[in-house]
Amino acid sequence: MPSHNKTLLICLLLLFAAASAGCTGAQQRLREPAMTPPVWPGDGEMPRIRYLSSFTQPEDLQIRQGMVSRIWDYVVGAQERGLVAPQGVTADADGTIYVVDAALKTVQIYNSSRNKFRVVPDDDHLFETPIHAVADEETGRLYVTDSAAGAVRSFALSETGSAGEFGKGELERPTGIALNKRTNELLVLDTRHAAVFRYNRHTLRLIGRFGSRGTAQGQFNHPTALAVNSTGEILVNDALNFRIQVFSPAGEFRHAFGKAGDSPGYFNRPKGVAVDSDNNIYVVDTLFDNVQIFDAEGKLLLSFGQAGQGAGEFWMPTGIFIDQNDRIYVADTYNKRVQTFQYLKQAGHK
Repeated sequence: MPSHNKTLLICLLLLFAAASAGCTGAQQRLREPAMTPPVWPGDGEMPRIRYLSSFTQPEDLQIRQGMVSRIWDYVVGAQERGLVAPQGVTADADGTIYVVDAALKTVQIYNSSRNKFRVVPDDDHLFETPIHAVADEETGRLYVTDSAAGAVRSFALSETGSAGEFGKGELERPTGIALNKRTNELLVLDTRHAAVFRYNRHTLRLIGRFGSRGTAQGQFNHPTALAVNSTGEILVNDALNFRIQVFSPAGEFRHAFGKAGDSPGYFNRPKGVAVDSDNNIYVVDTLFDNVQIFDAEGKLLLSFGQAGQGAGEFWMPTGIFIDQNDRIYVADTYNKRVQTFQYLKQAGHK
């Protein structure tokens, strides 16, 4: 290509990138709600949950792409920077957010304080059916369940380490995943086996499992997600038994709550489960388009959300995660976004 044509191309690309940046900023300003953030419960009661924000792409978190990077992506093409079908979400103590996108077959990683955005894995090694993820800062690894592949894949949190996987031949349909720091275990829920597999957190060696298919105590019917509370108890979303089951750190059944129904306190299609710092239990119900909150014994405390596309409204949500600061992340799947909320602790709670 003649040199003057090259110069013209570069100038056009620079103009395109600048125009795109301006449009993105304008769109971001339009998305910001010009209203008081919703809280739950309403009607003048003491608020327990406050809506914070939502994001669909890095720019929503003020993560800006550099000019050179924008030009390069325009020329050679780049991986998707927006969410299409967020399935699972987790976060670490550094404030990095990891979103599993089932449609893109990737995990999108956001860190607004460092202005960092990246995607794993690369285009040549996409997941088959990614479901949930957990970040282990002690081992420096991100673990992602790949259900159709029958394995858990791992990536370095630092961006410089190697990738790996484990569970082949042991797992069939891994879905939920969580850390139990009390026992130094990585827990993997296998939907087809209807069991929780317990791996050593550091060696990734299988050290035990519990659960089987059925309706009795300690049995599961299409379990989808799990979480661990501050005492190391394990909570399993037993979806088609329409209940949450609670187990000791060793996997011994303790109690269960929930049944099928279409009113508050019941479940229709429970998908995700999480626990806040007071050990309250949060259950995402895909068909209710809401999150129900129960105390540690299973008593309904509150619910928030409804069907829709506004702030605090959902369209078939799936995953949920609560970080160490009681920030709540909900994968609002069909709205193609993650919404964030804050649990407001009562005075005197530690």
